[in-house]
Amino acid sequence: MNFIKKNWFLVVLFVSLVFGFSIPGIGISLSFGKITTTALIVLIFLITGYTIPTEAIATGLKDFRLHIFLQVFIFLVIPLYFVLTLKLFSGSFPPGIQVGIIALACLPTTISSCVIFTQISGGNVVGAMFNAALANLLGVFVSPLLLSFFLNTSGHVIMASELSKIIISIGLKILLPLFLGQLVRTIRIPALSVKKRLSLINSIAILLITFINFSKSAADPVFRQTLPQVIGPVLYLAVSFLILLGLSYVLARVLKFNSRNIITIVLTAPQKTLAMGVPLLSTFFVNSPELLGLALLPLLFYYPWQLLISGIIKGFLMKKIA
Repeated sequence: MNFIKKNWFLVVLFVSLVFGFSIPGIGISLSFGKITTTALIVLIFLITGYTIPTEAIATGLKDFRLHIFLQVFIFLVIPLYFVLTLKLFSGSFPPGIQVGIIALACLPTTISSCVIFTQISGGNVVGAMFNAALANLLGVFVSPLLLSFFLNTSGHVIMASELSKIIISIGLKILLPLFLGQLVRTIRIPALSVKKRLSLINSIAILLITFINFSKSAADPVFRQTLPQVIGPVLYLAVSFLILLGLSYVLARVLKFNSRNIITIVLTAPQKTLAMGVPLLSTFFVNSPELLGLALLPLLFYYPWQLLISGIIKGFLMKKIA
């Protein structure tokens, strides 16, 4: 019971996927076309814009070496790793899953969990907060452009007209709410100062978007036929996270970061965000519902796996580096 209470989000996420697959009609009826998903995406980024710590950006600007390393690792090293290693399995992984893996690779780091794990482990909390905030703000622009570039080079061509529509949609659904959220943060409206409630609303919105999108995909016979083929990609993702974790540690050591920054790097660099990932991919693949469900699957596995591994290593990491 204590486990369920602590990990309720992951439990509900799993249950929503099961229900979405078993009874897809419920999720489809809740969607009202695209209205529900659009409204939830706007809500998520209003909350995200409000909760992203502007203060952390202001106070964390000094450590340029750490910031450059983390942003390069998040938006360059990880995408290149996945694009290159995925070529080894291009004949055995379903095309939709491959798109999802590339999409996962282009996402920013987690908004909160990397900060929490860094704090528990005695790392540079300000550095984690700054880079989580910066990566998620950059991700609004960088992630769609990276994804479009890598999909085009891997044969999944996105026309310029389609990309421009996607960017405009992202601007209206994500960037504008982010800006408004930051604006509300500067005004400091008392009614919005309860972070726990905002976090709960954010989590519920993410779960609803996942449930609706997965339900739509589950109604497609092609999606159901593809699911048995995800065992290989799941193993690939599990091993890949461990490799990226080890790579971030080795590079941090080679570049002679101090102990606190090494903890921050290891617990921030390899992680990928579900909070931004679900709405961002939902917006990017809004006109390809048959592809969206498969594209989300790698992220839906990678996210709980990274939390599990980070939870296991956090204490060991602190003792090892100390």
